[in-house]
Amino acid sequence: MTEDAGQVRDYRLDPINNDDDYNLIAVINQTGHAISLARSRELSRYSLSMMRAAVLLVLQIRDNNATPTEISQWLLREPHTISALLDRMEKDGLIRRFRDLRKKNTVRVAMTEKGRDAYQASLKRVTFHNIMSVLTDEEREQLRATMSKVWLRTLQEVKHEVAWASRAPSHVAVEQSPRE
Repeated sequence: MTEDAGQVRDYRLDPINNDDDYNLIAVINQTGHAISLARSRELSRYSLSMMRAAVLLVLQIRDNNATPTEISQWLLREPHTISALLDRMEKDGLIRRFRDLRKKNTVRVAMTEKGRDAYQASLKRVTFHNIMSVLTDEEREQLRATMSKVWLRTLQEVKHEVAWASRAPSHVAVEQSPRE
């Protein structure tokens, strides 16, 4: 842990205009980017990207049997983006595509043995654990609740622009608070 890790600082990307909403979103965005860089470095040891690891996770969750559409919905990406990613993953031997035996016009995706090995390697999430270790249990719960609120509000903002936004929370466990 660095010397400053326990100190809370007020990071402002636009200190001139004092736009608090902009500054908070900028910190969220830059934090996400930095986390992605650190995680990408960790996954590169296993010749994986974050998106490849995410596809393997979805396949594991879906009992190694998902459609490209399901994968795109889980990962909040457009179908053509996932299709291109699946092409590369198939070429690299991580997944295989096959026709559904009951629905002949449906393609399904499964991990290969190499894909299962890569999935297991991706479960080593040292970077995430190191980053989150600065938070207490209470701070974690506060962050989870706050980010969930921001997440759901953001989906409302983009629901008419991207097809996945209306279905995005369908796989996210949302705990409902009791009504008063």
